Parts: sequence; C-alpha cells; structure tokens
Amino acid sequence: MFQRMLVPVDGSEQANRALDAAVDLADKFGGEILILCVYRHHSPLEASLSMVRGPEQLDTPDEALKSYAKGLVKDAKNRAIAAGAAKVEAWAKRGHPARAIVAFAEEQEADSIVMGTRGLGDFGGFLLGSVSHKVTSMAKVTMVLVK
Repeated sequence: MFQRMLVPVDGSEQANRALDAAVDLADKFGGEILILCVYRHHSPLEASLSMVRGPEQLDTPDEALKSYAKGLVKDAKNRAIAAGAAKVEAWAKRGHPARAIVAFAEEQEADSIVMGTRGLGDFGGFLLGSVSHKVTSMAKVTMVLVK
C-alpha cells in the first residue's frame, strides 16, 4: 500500500494539503505519486454561450479548461518534487470528476487515493454529494481524505 498513490488536484487548499500528505507517505513507503486534474466537458450550447470574448480569444471552454488543468497538474508536480517526492507523474483528463478519478485509479493500478475534502462535514457532503464522498463510495482502493 502507498506504492502508487493517486492524488486528484483542483487548485484548492484541501488538494494542496492532500498532495503534501501524499509526499510524506511516498517518502515513508518509497511510493510514487500520480497527480490527476479532471475538467468537465461543456456542451456545444455552453460553448456557444461563452463565446462573447473578442475575436483574438476564440478558445472553446474545453480548451480553456484543459489548459487550466494542465497548469494545475504542472504546479502540483513541481510542488511535490520541491517537497522531496522522487517519483511523480501528472495528467489532465476530461470527464465527470468522481467517475474519472476512480477509472483512472484502476487504469493506473493505483493502490490508494489521497484527496482533499471540501470541509462540508458528513451531513453536508451527503446532501450536496461532494466529489470526495462519491469517490470514497466507488473506489476499490484505500482512501485517505485530508481536511
């Protein structure tokens, strides 16, 4: 366990704390960190409604979100390496966050998922369906939730 840890990131403080925890675990257990940022697909209608910028900036929402996600994983990878992580890989993927995280963990044969919470508490998370709660209910590997 803790040999291949998936760390989903979204730029939040909770995700940064989860990454820090994964770096500590990787150091203790000689593990590898797999960083993932999942961005949501936008429909053609959402794309057309968002094209109100000037003609010099015609990126679709998907392209803009992909670029932003790539920046997040690059920053997270640099943060992990600066903190002493020896083995770090990073990806940006499009999809439904909870499902994409669980599917990616299976594809990459991760043995654990270390992720942040939104800090809503169990009841609020149950009502609102936070990503961490959904991943916890679907994942087949060890989960470490970091507040």
